[in-house]
Amino acid sequence: MKSAIVIAFLLLVSMGGYAQQLDLQAGTRSGVSNGLTCRILTGPDTYTEGMLLSRNRGVQLYVLRGQTLKLSKIPMEGFSYSSGWGGHVGFAGSRLWNRDEYYHRNALMPVLGIDYYMALNFTFRKFPLSLSIDYKPFAEIVPDRILRMNLWDFGFTARYQFTTKI
Repeated sequence: MKSAIVIAFLLLVSMGGYAQQLDLQAGTRSGVSNGLTCRILTGPDTYTEGMLLSRNRGVQLYVLRGQTLKLSKIPMEGFSYSSGWGGHVGFAGSRLWNRDEYYHRNALMPVLGIDYYMALNFTFRKFPLSLSIDYKPFAEIVPDRILRMNLWDFGFTARYQFTTKI
């Protein structure tokens, strides 16, 4: 009985695979938030991106939706501009001070936040690699401070493209 359910599930999942082919890009990001990134191109100029990044002695999971526009004014081919919005959830380190502020202790706090993302991308024509200089400011709710913002999260991202639409 269990094998019949598994086979039926696999058949149903595989049927949706013929509906459209998705491009997949995966890579790393360095900056204030460092980690892994995976981008699925859902249309000719739209994407959904998931990032697993570490920051402030903690780990956060980011999900962003955005669009990419080609920069036709630049004489070299391969440049594009990406922007998007999203959110994140995870844990980050925070310093908890005592009442007299003589000492503190480090603690992991849950965080929930919103993010903006914009980047200048360069995609190589000869091999499936793209490089980005990006800016990702965020605001988050943290139990010890109520609201924490970082407007200076600049980074560098390198992504490898696994599939290509024809």
